[in-house]
This record gives sequence, structure tokens and C-alpha cells, in this order.
Amino acid sequence: MSVEAFAKVTEASKLLVEQGFAGPAVTKALELVGRALGVDRALIYENSTETMPGKRLAPLRHAWGSAPMPPLLRTFPLRDQMPGWVEILSRGQPLWELSRNVPGSLNVNLEAQGVRSVLLSPINVGTVNAPWWGFLRLDDCKSERRWPDAELTVIKTLSRSLSNALRQDLRREAMAQTREDLRTMMAICATGTR
Repeated sequence: MSVEAFAKVTEASKLLVEQGFAGPAVTKALELVGRALGVDRALIYENSTETMPGKRLAPLRHAWGSAPMPPLLRTFPLRDQMPGWVEILSRGQPLWELSRNVPGSLNVNLEAQGVRSVLLSPINVGTVNAPWWGFLRLDDCKSERRWPDAELTVIKTLSRSLSNALRQDLRREAMAQTREDLRTMMAICATGTR
């Protein structure tokens, strides 16, 4: 792995600090790090309680890719197909696997997307024990990649930067809502006293 990947994750982190968890900033951050690591896709999924018959789906929120984006990428049925992975991610740990070693229907799903190796890293918005918001997914469609520690460090850094940007955006939204609620209450109070 090159120094370029460390430089690009630093650049991506700076971009996310400046612009937040907005679409263009996140997509650019995914591209910077994805290209530096030589992956084919970098995707962000949000945990969801939305379902379709018998499945809980994580919808795709942001994506970058040098490989084609098949329609199957729009949702990722992780919770139903790989509950052991959910447990690892919920503890704040990344995980990776060769697609051919993934059991069951998730293997079929990944192979249909052309994935040879997949890595998932959690995105958290709260404390360590808080529920995790979603996850970063990196796909290698060319080779069966075994992710070395240096690459895992870059990916963990990107996940933390995404987590921080999302947390800041959520705080800004909450503060804006609080200000709006206070304005409404002050207007009600002002009308009631006249």
C-alpha cells in the first residue's frame, strides 16, 4: 500500500470536516480513498427498519464506483443474511471476506454484483455503545483481496471521518429544530400575553 492512500484519507477527512455529510462531499471522499486503495466500489448503507416481505434492508445512501453499479446495490439485506456480521459491525469493528467464502444467499447476491472480496466498516453516530447508523462497503471486483492492516487503518479512518461528519450534521439539524421550536413557543407566548 502506498503513502497515497494515507494522503487521500487525510484529504477526504478534511473535505468531510469542511462540507459535512452532504452528497457531493461524501461521494468525493469515497472516490479519493477508493481510487487510492484500488477498489472498484465504495458504498454507504444506512441501517433501516424498512422491510420487504421477510427481509430487513439497508438502503444505499452514497456510492462511488469504477465498476458498473448493478440494481442489486440499491439495498443490502445484511441483517437477515449475515446476522454474525451485524454483531461484529455493531461492536464497531470492520470485517472482510472473500465472496466465495460467504455462505448462503448473500454469496449469490455478491457474486451477481461481480464482487470477489468485500469489506464492511461501521459508521456510528453516538458513543461506542450506541446503535450504529450504517456501514461503509468496499468491493474488489478484480481480485480476492486479503485486506492488510495498513489498508484497514485507512478504512477505519475514513469510517470515523464519515461518522464525525454525520454526527455534526445531525447536531446542526437538531439545533435548528430547537431554535425553530423556541421561536414558535415565543410567538405563542407573545400572542397569549397581548
